Amino acid sequence: MLSALQTQLKTQLKTRLWLPLAMSAALLTGCGGSSDDSNDQTTATSSFISMDLPDSLTGGTATANQTLSITSAVTAQAGGDVPCAYIGVEDDDPFRNGYQMTKFMVSAVATWSCIADLLIEVAEAQIVPHDGVIHETDNDTTAVNYDPDDPTHFSITADSDSQTTIRLYYGYDRETPPQLGADPQFYVSWSENTDAEYEGRLIINSSEIDPEGRAADDPTWARMDFHFTATEKVADMFLRFDEGNQWAEGFRIRMTKDLTVTALSQVFTAQGKIDMKGQFIPVDGVDVLPTLDMFTVSDKFGNGGAVADFVDVTLPLQISETSHLGNYLFTKVDKYVFDLDGDPDWINKSFSAATYEGGRTTPATGGTALNPSLDMIAGYLLLDTTYFDNNCNAIETDCVNFLNALFDFDGDNWGQEPNFGTEPENWRSTAIASPDYLNSIYPNGTDWTGAFDFTFTPTLVQ
Repeated sequence: MLSALQTQLKTQLKTRLWLPLAMSAALLTGCGGSSDDSNDQTTATSSFISMDLPDSLTGGTATANQTLSITSAVTAQAGGDVPCAYIGVEDDDPFRNGYQMTKFMVSAVATWSCIADLLIEVAEAQIVPHDGVIHETDNDTTAVNYDPDDPTHFSITADSDSQTTIRLYYGYDRETPPQLGADPQFYVSWSENTDAEYEGRLIINSSEIDPEGRAADDPTWARMDFHFTATEKVADMFLRFDEGNQWAEGFRIRMTKDLTVTALSQVFTAQGKIDMKGQFIPVDGVDVLPTLDMFTVSDKFGNGGAVADFVDVTLPLQISETSHLGNYLFTKVDKYVFDLDGDPDWINKSFSAATYEGGRTTPATGGTALNPSLDMIAGYLLLDTTYFDNNCNAIETDCVNFLNALFDFDGDNWGQEPNFGTEPENWRSTAIASPDYLNSIYPNGTDWTGAFDFTFTPTLVQ
């Protein structure tokens, strides 16, 4: 019953709606290789801006299989393994549930906060002079072990008594090194005041770091702003995509740690937003763009809740070569309350809006088990057999009951996790009942103008 439609829909959801949102795992996870073994993982000797995120939110640290050259580039000696690789999502579907989605977002922020921490530590240790001179690293473009993912040159400048900037350059040979004033490919600048308040910015031009090795749909730019005080720590990460990515314009992740609350309350908050420039599965006659908002809360130990809000997503339902169940435009809210092990306490996924947008060719009656008709489909879904005659039968009519029944059919939930448990009615479910979504993917709220200029002007008062 409905097996052809079920198989087709599973495939669409897996390959078209979820996998493209994985974006660039290499950029999001940052540094090092990954491994499930973290027993020998070291930690940074100082923690300036890292948020001490619980393993349940990041997936845990992964043993780095290589030296982090970003850090060793600005030291006088090669470093060892560094704790900036996080496992994150362990399968290929970061939006399978709220817990996976949370690890997908949080592990990215944890990685780049860690990298910024290590660079700050190296710079403040005064291992190399803060003279603004561009120095060579050990990564020689003519060497057999040259790695295009590692910097070839670097510089550190003391911009003031409180501000320091590190610039890393990639792909330059020894004969034609970067000149003073040249834009780096990796930039981090920060300032600290006498109250130990940190403020800074990290910018990466990923399109010029190993350009031959990047995929067309990888992010071209990344930026992370951080501002840490005695009451909260905030890291705001922005990813930009170019025309090579046919779905996404940009992705923003904002992570906040509240330092004023108890450990068993809402300590961590993660907000995510993806701006789209096309539907995952385009439908003729529907030109609206979808949006995806994410919101996660957690206590200090990793017990939390998450919600993902998919708005104005198109879904064509082709049963066979001759039978099309129609095109739909839906809004779907996925709520997920989890414990510190990632196990669900409550799952609630439902369509809050769904309209029929045309294209239906499935006959009203006379179908077969392999090619069912509308009356058979309605019966399989425990709807009235005349449902498609009286409901969900004209352009922009309400089809919420149909899609909810379709995704619950036979308990399979079309490859996604089925609804589970009872709402706990505690601070976790209360927080995700009224999520605070980001209002823009852009640092200035409007567009990318100036977003990736290699400059940073602190606002801290000394």
